[in-house]
Amino acid sequence: MSAKPKSYSSSTKVNYWAAILRAVPLAGIFYGILATAGNLLTYVIFGGYTNFAQKVITGLQLFLLWLIVSSAVRTLHLLAKDIPVLILWLAGGLTAIVSVLLAPIIMNLFYQMGLEVGPTIAEASKLRFYLALGLIFSLIAIIHVRVKNKALGGTLEWVIVLGMGVLFYVYYLK
Repeated sequence: MSAKPKSYSSSTKVNYWAAILRAVPLAGIFYGILATAGNLLTYVIFGGYTNFAQKVITGLQLFLLWLIVSSAVRTLHLLAKDIPVLILWLAGGLTAIVSVLLAPIIMNLFYQMGLEVGPTIAEASKLRFYLALGLIFSLIAIIHVRVKNKALGGTLEWVIVLGMGVLFYVYYLK
């Protein structure tokens, strides 16, 4: 018989932050390990860090960021069921920032062990971009865990994705 996971649901805000302070750094460390493994795998598959391999690494790291932020939001929702949506949303953005900041540190640890770990997407000048991505990813994850009506949830997701497409077109392709 497995042990029941510790629940942080309570009417006090302290318990929300206890769950966030445990989940967010763990998610960041896990992101760093997965990004390092992805870099090493890409290095083996492409025989080095070519231009195409670096583009694959960027795509892989963005996918991992989405996966980690969504998982952290779902975990926080399960640990603290009555956590307010705004705090859950901001915790998703915080997860993205912490993950992107911890990834180079973890990659450096692997580099110190003699592994060629390659590039990372983390740059301090782009933290606003990763915060925005984390907030978007967490908003989609919140829709999945909080909206009971599947049709409404699907519609909201499409509105977010199409809205981001329009913003991307207006600001970057115009």
